[in-house]
Amino acid sequence: MTLSCTGKYQFGWGQMIIMVWNLSQTDFIYNKEYIWRVKSRMGVIKRAFMNLTELLMNIWGGLIRWFFQLLYHQFSFAYDWVAAWVSGGKWKEWVYESGKFFNDEPILEIGFGPGHLQKEYLLKGKHIFGLDESRFMCHLARKRLEKLNLAGQQSSLCRGIAQYLPFAGDSFSTILMTFPTQYALDERTIGECWRILRSQGKIVILLAVRQGGDSLYKRLIRWLFGITHQSPENEVYQTIWTQRYGAAGFRVEQVWHRLGDDHLWFVVAEKESTPFANG
Repeated sequence: MTLSCTGKYQFGWGQMIIMVWNLSQTDFIYNKEYIWRVKSRMGVIKRAFMNLTELLMNIWGGLIRWFFQLLYHQFSFAYDWVAAWVSGGKWKEWVYESGKFFNDEPILEIGFGPGHLQKEYLLKGKHIFGLDESRFMCHLARKRLEKLNLAGQQSSLCRGIAQYLPFAGDSFSTILMTFPTQYALDERTIGECWRILRSQGKIVILLAVRQGGDSLYKRLIRWLFGITHQSPENEVYQTIWTQRYGAAGFRVEQVWHRLGDDHLWFVVAEKESTPFANG
């Protein structure tokens, strides 16, 4: 059977099927090429977006570091207000929990900030010293102690950096750090902590907080606390603390300590008396 087109050309059904097939194959090849081009362009767009995201995150991280640099120095007068705001008023309560992990004195607090922990322990009669690199925080802390008639204890505070501690060897039984910056991972800091700690002495570091609660307020507080980069990091970051302090000879334990709805992340490093430790 044949089909007649305007009486001039005649096509068999077989020829018609072959022609349609050829046309469909041409469209298929064209569509494959088109899809490949679209995917290629989407890949370029995706890579550009990822690069832009990474750039924006680096800029954001830089802004956060700059903000905290100012907050810890020139804008130190606002430190307590910001700390209370991003923690839902729990900042000092979190810091005070450090005391659950040690009993021995004397104590050195590195990075004492506005001096809340200094005040708390001095009022309890504990033998505590403090070191901070910010002259603004040193001023705030001294004023706080003066108001409580602890002026005679002001010599317990000094200005300096953790990489070069101005103390004799084997001077302290406990070293405290709360929400420290990267100086706490510096090998020079770790070495200095080893030097000034007594045998079986401890370093207690409050690194971060995982805040609980499902209310809108709690979620907002978690977001505010998260943008300060004080929220818990990933597992790779967590292992760095064990590796760095363990390599110096410390016996390291990481603890998630529950306080109400919140979980506080502590690193506790104990100085072990081994002949190979710390080099």
